[in-house]
Amino acid sequence: MGPGDTIGAERKALAASGGGREELRAALLRPYLLRLAEEHGNEAVQDVLAEARIRRSDVDNDSAWIPVASISRALEALAHRLGPDALGTRGRWATHPDVLGIYVRLLRVATQPGDAYQHLAEYSGEYTRVGSYEVTLTEPSRVVLCYKPRPESPDQSSRRLCDTRRAELRSIPCLWGLPEAELSETSCIADGDPKCTYELRWKARRRTTAVLGTAVGALGSGALIALLGERVGGPLVGGFIVAIGTTWGGSLGLLLERMRADRQARTLERHRIAALEHGLDQRGHYVDSQGALINTVLGGKYRILRKIGSGGIGAVYAAEHLALGYQVAVKVLRGAAAADGAEIARLRREARVQVSIEHPNVVRTMDLDQMPDGSIYVVMELLQGMSLQERLAEEGPLAPGFAIPIFLQVCRALSAAHRLGIVHRDLKPGNIFIGTDQVVKVLDFGMSKLAEADALTQDGYTLGTPEYMSPEQCIGAPVDPRSDLYAFGALMYEALTGELPLSGPTRRDLLEMHQRAIPEPMRERRPDLDIPPELDRIVMACLKKRAAERPESAHQLERLLASIPPHALVYEYPEETLAQSPDRPSRRPTWRFSH
Repeated sequence: MGPGDTIGAERKALAASGGGREELRAALLRPYLLRLAEEHGNEAVQDVLAEARIRRSDVDNDSAWIPVASISRALEALAHRLGPDALGTRGRWATHPDVLGIYVRLLRVATQPGDAYQHLAEYSGEYTRVGSYEVTLTEPSRVVLCYKPRPESPDQSSRRLCDTRRAELRSIPCLWGLPEAELSETSCIADGDPKCTYELRWKARRRTTAVLGTAVGALGSGALIALLGERVGGPLVGGFIVAIGTTWGGSLGLLLERMRADRQARTLERHRIAALEHGLDQRGHYVDSQGALINTVLGGKYRILRKIGSGGIGAVYAAEHLALGYQVAVKVLRGAAAADGAEIARLRREARVQVSIEHPNVVRTMDLDQMPDGSIYVVMELLQGMSLQERLAEEGPLAPGFAIPIFLQVCRALSAAHRLGIVHRDLKPGNIFIGTDQVVKVLDFGMSKLAEADALTQDGYTLGTPEYMSPEQCIGAPVDPRSDLYAFGALMYEALTGELPLSGPTRRDLLEMHQRAIPEPMRERRPDLDIPPELDRIVMACLKKRAAERPESAHQLERLLASIPPHALVYEYPEETLAQSPDRPSRRPTWRFSH
């Protein structure tokens, strides 16, 4: 059979399926087809589509619509192969990128599941042409909505269609990393009713954790007083114990609330980016080839020479200025980030902040422009050398005599930023660059916090790399220059010992440990290394939990580090000492766009 015969056969199949009317999104079938492919193979998927007389290209196309009759036949075939209850839930396929593709707009506007259900009702036409949703009640963790077929629409009394509608509605909270919603039905088209009415409940963000923590702290301290009896020392001491217990419990509850909100926000962001990437890929706009920009001329001035690094949402290229002949680094947003307003704003801010600091220890930014497709790029000085992260991975911990000059230059860069009211918020080895001329540069001010109100972040939302975040940053509290000094303390600790001061298996564990765990002094952690007591005390002072107990400024920290006598410092460790250093964990790429 030739290509023409194949097309003709497909058109006949469409005619037999109901005249080719476009009624339901083809993507409705994707979560079930993904499961079928995993459990029974791609041949089973082809068989189901053949039975339903649906083209595979339609199912793969986000903008394709398929007649109700064809969808119904496919659902019957899927239920036969996966089991009669399989259509009632999307399971883990609910957040597969291929399924998320049609929810791009929803993921942009919704901040919690209730918003998503409202969006489904307001924009029903994006998902179905044969019916509409209406929300009749909304509460923080509950919504009631009904589905009504449109007049003169095809018959929708199929039980399978109702199953898939329920599955879609139940899966909405999964976009935030929550369990599926609990669904109860008071009317159903499959039972002869004129509409389907659903009540959905989901696990909302609990705002009572702090109250419960306060109550538990008070009860616990009261129980302790009752247990000790007269040994407490009188009502004044007892009241003090109760106050301490209450404060501790409330603080712990507040921390748990904020950590939970942070986790849900990051899950939603991950799904939003996945949906954007899928949508761009569908339209042929997502190009991620290493050589995609090689030899391209940007802005009529910069010829791209080679790729020198990449991260989750961006890439960095070496380029040459055509008129002047010098080389520069070009940082380009790519993929979904190139179409994302928040990421574009952050890259613009990084360029603006780095231009405003004007310090030899801060990477110099020279230009900001757009490519013809609208992608943003920043032109910066091209650095020769390696990041501190790469240096530690290759050669292990730094000898104090080699490390302190690096630390002093970082202090100067931070002082320059802090004088302008700029807090870096993501200080880590990957953002410290050691040039071949031993000049140190601080990179990536894309997440920096300005002294004025910052529209790109929200209260209670934590940004940064967990291994280096200050206690106040971990709970989304306001940050100041001393927050950078905590991160710098963690960085210095790692650079001098080869180990992080605090580590945990998950992000949540790390955030909790930064609140309560006291790291072991460096001289105790690595007694085999010649770390001066003065240097140990300075680094541990930076790691104090209370900001008021840390050095008051980067300038003061610079003075403290410079006061260590040079004759007391080791400038290079023998190879046998470095050979005893613990294996270092794998790290992120040097160039990484944080979001």
